[in-house]
Amino acid sequence: MSRFVPVKVVLLMLLAGSAYAEKADREKKINIEAANCVMNQKTQASVCTKNVVLTQGTLSIRADKLTVRQDEAGNQFVAGNGAPVRFRQKMDGGNDWVDAEAQRFDYDGHTGILKLMDKAWVKRGEDQIYSDLITYDLNNEAYQAQSKPEGNGRVNIVITPKKAPAP
Repeated sequence: MSRFVPVKVVLLMLLAGSAYAEKADREKKINIEAANCVMNQKTQASVCTKNVVLTQGTLSIRADKLTVRQDEAGNQFVAGNGAPVRFRQKMDGGNDWVDAEAQRFDYDGHTGILKLMDKAWVKRGEDQIYSDLITYDLNNEAYQAQSKPEGNGRVNIVITPKKAPAP
């Protein structure tokens, strides 16, 4: 039996607060740099390897391998792996950044679901989530964290109290 821990409310407060990832980033061009890239114009798919850096607005992804494709409707699908894959993105309306790391990830532009898998963590300020699988629904701005069904894996969330502003 899977120990799926739905922590949507806590994680929304933890990582999103009143600010979300730069919404304008989704409308910006994707730029990919790597040692090697193979692109198939017909299938709209690219496979890039070795020190891959993808940027889209404030979003930055660093990986060993990235596979990027686009369907006829313009939906983007990205998968990657690394040792580890690293993410960084600025939040809307401020100077806060979200950092994340995992051994691999999948992003489905049609559903807006990002999955960070294997030794995954997400950090915003001093708040952090550690889990085997972290799923983020960009459309609903909701997170879920899940441990592996086998073994003694656990979800770990660290929430740092916010200091009240001085009167």
